[in-house]
Amino acid sequence: MTVVAVTGATGFIGTHLVRLLVEQGYNVRALARRPPQGREESLQLSWVIGSLENTQALEKLVAGADVVVHLAGAIKAFSRDAFLEANAIGTRRLAEAAAAVATSPRLIYVSSLAARQPSLSSYAASKRAGEQVVRSFAKLRPVILRPPAVYGPGDMETLRIFQMASRGFVLAPGGATNRTSLVHVEDVARAVVAAVKLDEPPSVPVEFDDGRARGYDWREILAAAGEALQITPRLIRVPAPLMYLVGLAGSLHGRLTGKPNVLSWDKIPELLHPDWVAAPMALAGYQPRWTLEKGLKDAVNWYASRGLLTK
Repeated sequence: MTVVAVTGATGFIGTHLVRLLVEQGYNVRALARRPPQGREESLQLSWVIGSLENTQALEKLVAGADVVVHLAGAIKAFSRDAFLEANAIGTRRLAEAAAAVATSPRLIYVSSLAARQPSLSSYAASKRAGEQVVRSFAKLRPVILRPPAVYGPGDMETLRIFQMASRGFVLAPGGATNRTSLVHVEDVARAVVAAVKLDEPPSVPVEFDDGRARGYDWREILAAAGEALQITPRLIRVPAPLMYLVGLAGSLHGRLTGKPNVLSWDKIPELLHPDWVAAPMALAGYQPRWTLEKGLKDAVNWYASRGLLTK
């Protein structure tokens, strides 16, 4: 039975991935900072308690693994150094542990479409740096996946958009020509499983999405969100100067509370970038199943079932 080791197994994407791997009969070993509880505990997999800073835990995680899927990382931090520590240095520790195994496993690194533009934000730079680390370990036959914006059940960042929409409006950064690709979290899990099954790793990072050519603009996203909520919210464009003020407020709030915000000063250039449309490559075995309309309804139902949103 194929042994798949997973970092970030208790995160947004990770919870969907490990469930799919178990359903498909893989022997899953997952890294977690603390013992799992609730639904995570009920999954039929083995847990390694530790983090990317814990070399012994990483060695235990990768020992005997056929494939290592690296999902763990930071989407918010106070500084570029903190992003690099989580997304590049942590990746190097994992790769070194995997490379030290006699029969080195394949390493699948789930990066981000943001890595395509590393100059825009510290997050984007750190994901590109993580990719460079992975590429330097050729013996691991690495596969780099670059999903676009990911949404679906469990995503607390997308919840903010629905909460705004439920109040009758959505604040959208950037101009009318800005476009972005999207992908449902379950399709991301399917893309990772497809990468696990590859015979030969691609030589370049693999971009993928939900199959919608040229992605979406904010009006299309808003229309689908409104349909999911059965309302007609209004789109309010936020000019760049005001976006930077919002980002500054987010950064200051994070410093005051000791908890970094995703919506920070450093993140604004990334949010204002006009082209986050993926250039999908062929990924054998991957076929997206979720349309935006169906996927947003799925997310809304999940939020509503947990009292996070009123439909």
